[in-house]
Amino acid sequence: MLVRIATLALLGLPVFAQTYFPAGALPAEVAQNYSHFLQAMHEPSLFELATQHPDAVAYRLLLLRDDDRPVAIRFAPRPGGTAWFYRRVTGGTGLTRPTRLRDSGMSFSWKSRTASFLKTIDNVGFWTLPDTPAAPGVPCRSHWILEGVKLGRYKVIDRCSPDDRDPVRVIGTQAMHLASLRLHGSKLY
Repeated sequence: MLVRIATLALLGLPVFAQTYFPAGALPAEVAQNYSHFLQAMHEPSLFELATQHPDAVAYRLLLLRDDDRPVAIRFAPRPGGTAWFYRRVTGGTGLTRPTRLRDSGMSFSWKSRTASFLKTIDNVGFWTLPDTPAAPGVPCRSHWILEGVKLGRYKVIDRCSPDDRDPVRVIGTQAMHLASLRLHGSKLY
């Protein structure tokens, strides 16, 4: 058994597969594609977190741009009102397979910043937002995939090139700022 696990690890195959999205939350091909990016970024499954730890709270933005590096920002609160923002960036683009991890880091969020982020999530009504996918034929240069876990609930929203007023973009840009990810305005579309 140990030899088999070592062989799978050497081949670059996941030893323990994770289910990133519940069945039916996204089209199967889309869920599989997004899962490849999250695996390449060494990101945990928030869906599994929700099912295994009903008291967990976490949010993650996966930003896949057609002609720039994929990005993931994960918010993980801590006891006492502080939090960590985890940042991951791979090579490749949102249209290609991800390559190796190019950047990773984490930023500490003190109580006031953590409260501000959670207030933004509440103010935009994340848990009541529609999960509507992009309409066919609408040009899509980027996908903003926002996941949330709270009190055993899991939600995923996939937006196609959201404008500045879209709640997913509002939450995502705040998460990028708090995670110390600096993207030039022309890199956000």
